[in-house]
Amino acid sequence: MMGFLSRAIEQRSTISLKSGDPAISEYLGGHVNASGQNVTPNTALRTSAVYCCVSVLSETLASFPLQTKRIRDDGGKDLVPSHRCSKLLLYRPNRWQSSFEFIEMMEGHRLLRGNGYAKIVFHPGRGLNELVPMHPDYVFPFVITPEQSTYYLSDTTPCPPAGSTLYYHHFPLNGSSEVLTSDEVLHIRDYTINGIIGIGRIKWAAYQAVGLAMATEEHGAKLFSNGAQIGKVFKHPQKLKEEAYNRLKGQLNTGGEYAGSANAHKTLILEEGMDIAKIGMTAEESQFLETRKFQIEDIFRIYHVPLMLGAAGDKAPTFASAEQFMTLFRVNTMWPNVRRWEGALERDLLYPSEIGVIDIDFDMDALMRGDVAARAVYLKNRFDMASITPDGIRLYEGENPTGTEEGKQYYLQSGMMPVKMAGQKPPAQKEKTA
Repeated sequence: MMGFLSRAIEQRSTISLKSGDPAISEYLGGHVNASGQNVTPNTALRTSAVYCCVSVLSETLASFPLQTKRIRDDGGKDLVPSHRCSKLLLYRPNRWQSSFEFIEMMEGHRLLRGNGYAKIVFHPGRGLNELVPMHPDYVFPFVITPEQSTYYLSDTTPCPPAGSTLYYHHFPLNGSSEVLTSDEVLHIRDYTINGIIGIGRIKWAAYQAVGLAMATEEHGAKLFSNGAQIGKVFKHPQKLKEEAYNRLKGQLNTGGEYAGSANAHKTLILEEGMDIAKIGMTAEESQFLETRKFQIEDIFRIYHVPLMLGAAGDKAPTFASAEQFMTLFRVNTMWPNVRRWEGALERDLLYPSEIGVIDIDFDMDALMRGDVAARAVYLKNRFDMASITPDGIRLYEGENPTGTEEGKQYYLQSGMMPVKMAGQKPPAQKEKTA
């Protein structure tokens, strides 16, 4: 049974869809929509708008440094660079990926398929050692209820009953399946109906929009492969001779003298009194460009990405509007993604005794790295209100502290004195002697 299931899963991932049969498409993980396109996460990624949204979101998230901190009794937090999660998440999650590559890939899996999985590999005596990614198409979560009933889950199944135990059935590349407990899996979910399986945006919200985008791209490609001309008919007063017919057919078909956009404006010589007439609609009449614009906007809307980040939209944003768009992107798009990740990392990677003691945070201030002016204003305001020390500023900028006592002091705007001297009488000055 396992061998059959493994072969079926392998076939599901390798077969190239060319049929429009909905049943075949559904079995192989895709959907045939109204446009006639087979929409899967893989085919959707060939659409420029989907690729742009996924890359913007995953690359932005992966650029935030991950910090492991210990929560102090006064509510503050101290970095714990020696913690096992700090080394794992900040430098090398596994033997072949950097932290950036790992987070980028896992977030891409979530955005395309609704779920990102990684196996937590422990080595005796060394604690948490590796996070090995698992392709979502080869992972099948299931639960065992208190009555010992086993249920494999999908994104539409009801919530499992209380007391159920969660497992993950994984079919790795070597073909031997393995069953993992929830303690052995890092699971990043998208929006979920049952609390376990994230629903894929391509499968649910975007599959019609992506299908129409794929259809318009295919239409445009075929249009220009035919010299940017809608289909035409040739009229003959009687019957075209076979020799003239074969000659005309060879000139117009692919590879012929008049085929392709490069030959769009060549003059065609018609034989035996033939005439030419156009049929169908022009690109303008079929609203081709408007349809493409709308589909880009629709896909960007599903992923909560501002159009300006994809160089899309009819109008170039002003400085003020661009700043507002980036604020909305930070607050409404990236902040929920960051909170989703932080919760999953703390849930799956921390020991029960570390919950509430160790905190895993993304440093979202990294968004200001490319804006020197905004960063300077931010640090100056903090410095003027005695919220950061000179050494704190240097560390924030990636520089070494001064190593002086003055560099560790907080300063106020009033004469730039140390905070501990605020409200004290100034020291008496010595009288000058002639």
